[in-house]
Formats: sequence, structure tokens, C-alpha cells
Amino acid sequence: MATGQDEAFDRITRLATRMLGVSASYISLFDGERQVFKSEIGLPKGEARDANGLRVTGRSESLCRFVVDSGEAVISNDVAHDPRFAASPSAPALKIGAYMGMPVSLPDGSVVGSFCAVDSAPRQWSQSEREGLEELLAMLAAELVLRQEVKQRKRLEQHAFLMSREMEHRIKNSLSTVQAIILLSVREGQTPSEIRVDLLERVASLAKTQSLLADRDGKGALFADIVTAELQHFGIGTNVWIDGPEVVVGKDDAVSVSMIIHELATNATKHGALSPKVKGGVAMRWENSEREAHAALTFHWQEWFGAEPPPVAANTANGLGFGTELLETLVLRQMRGEMSREMIPGGFLFTATVRLNEKAA
Repeated sequence: MATGQDEAFDRITRLATRMLGVSASYISLFDGERQVFKSEIGLPKGEARDANGLRVTGRSESLCRFVVDSGEAVISNDVAHDPRFAASPSAPALKIGAYMGMPVSLPDGSVVGSFCAVDSAPRQWSQSEREGLEELLAMLAAELVLRQEVKQRKRLEQHAFLMSREMEHRIKNSLSTVQAIILLSVREGQTPSEIRVDLLERVASLAKTQSLLADRDGKGALFADIVTAELQHFGIGTNVWIDGPEVVVGKDDAVSVSMIIHELATNATKHGALSPKVKGGVAMRWENSEREAHAALTFHWQEWFGAEPPPVAANTANGLGFGTELLETLVLRQMRGEMSREMIPGGFLFTATVRLNEKAA
């Protein structure tokens, strides 16, 4: 209906008028309480038109509503004396003396309108005339199927195009992230073996996050899933405890968040509570918050040390390795957040608030 008059539909109504020798024929479609004449040949001119130039009447005034409501053909040899149409003003307005309407259905079987042949005077409709209108209705159905297939193909092509653009975007982001990982992982004084281990671990962390995003069709990831993916091999519920509400992190933020958690875990393994030399544990808590009038996430990484003292230089936060350039880059610059590090009795506390750019739909 949104496309206005259509030659393909008009061709069918012209054929109906000529083949059946009637004064008029038309194809009407229903939109709620409106009847819209998609195509019409031979009807008197009417003033009520929509923005696309199609004749419009109310559903209650329509003769065709009986076809749509029943889903079956409706035939009347003499409309003026047919009790079904007695209250309808359409018959005299459109000069309809005899009426034959067939249901118009979409490929899914839903009846959306009617295909009608009408005459200005009463007439006895023959079986051959009914069969002729049915043949033309089959042509109309084939046209609707063809249009549905074209529409579906265009939808699939558009979806494929959008998926291709999305994949291109993700690949570029992933390559940029890997490049950043390399730049921030290679530090002066490291051996090739140490560099290799750091790079492999961080790229593996990136791969896990991409897998989580793929599981949700790229519509972000649950923060709890990201934390679990990074910490599960440390023994959640044994050495590591996590707690917080359900928070969805958008796909562009998920990688940064996972790298932050991975860096905290790596530092804890090398210098803190998860180190083999320190029999301690880690608690990860988070909650929704706000930063600069935007949705944000605050999380607390708390480490506590067992009976044995923590590693050398544990008197300061920086001594535990939590002053890394990667954490500062991710929290302060990448996610426009803030963070704090402090020694607490028996352990260490890292707190960060990061702004969330995107939420999953």
C-alpha cells in the first residue's frame, strides 16, 4: 500500500474487467480499520484518497470485509436485496449491483484483502465466470509470492552486507587491540621467552572474549562471564570469589574489560595473592554506577595474603605490579575511568570505575 498505484496489479484488474465483461474490478487491502484500493478499474471517482493516491474507505463500510472475515469467496447476484450488504453505503456509492469477491492471501496464508469483480446492475454469476476470476486470483497470488521472495532476498542481502561490515569492523578492532597488546607487552629488560608468554596469554584472553561475544551474536557480553572466563582456572569458590549484579558490557568495551581483569590476575599470579609463594585469595565484586552522566561499572579487586608474607617489595602498591602501563592505558584512557590502589591490612585493594560506551540490545 505504501507504494501507491502499481501497473502489475492494474494489469490483472484490467484483465478481469475484459474477461468477465463487468463494469469494474478492483483489489482491496485492509490496514486495521481501513480498506485501501490497491488497484481499481471502472469504479466511479472518489475523493477519499491516501497520501499515495489510493482510494480509502472505512472497514465497516466495505463489502469486502465479508471476504476477509470469512476467508472465503463471497458472491451476490443482487447486492441491493442482499441482507449482508443492506447497511453498507459502499454499494450505491460505487454503483455496485452485483458482487463477486475472492480472498487475497499472503504466502503465509493470512487473508489481507479481496479481489473483486462487480457489475453496475444485478446479474447471475456463472460457474465459468467464477473460475475465470479464480484463475486471475492465482496470477495475483504468484505476483505476491514473487514480491515476497524479492523482499526476502533484499533483506538477506542487506543482512549479509551488514554482517560483512560488522566482521570487517571486528577484525580491524581485533588487529588494533593485538597491536596495542604487543606495544604494551614488550618492555625493556624482558627476555624473548617472557615476551612470548605475555603475548600468548593476552592474545588468548582476547580470543576468549571474542568467543563470548560470538555466543551472544556480538550483542555484548555479561560482565560475570568475562570475569569467570579469566579466573575460572584459579578455582572460583576456592581461591577466587566473585559477586555482583548482571551487567551487560557492549562489544566495544568487552575487550578492554577482559584485558583489565586478565592483567589483574596476571599481576596477582606473579606478585600477589595468587602467587605460589603466597597462600592467599582474591575477591572480585562489582556494581552499576555512573560517571559523567553516563552508565558506568565499578569493580573492586581485593587480595589477601596468607600466613606467609607477600613477595619482596610488597610494602607499596607499585611493588605488587599494579602500576602497570597497560592498566593505566585501559582504565584511564581507553575507558575514560578512574582507579585507585591501596594496601589494606593483610592485603591489597584495587578499585576502578569505567564508563560503558555501549549496551547490548
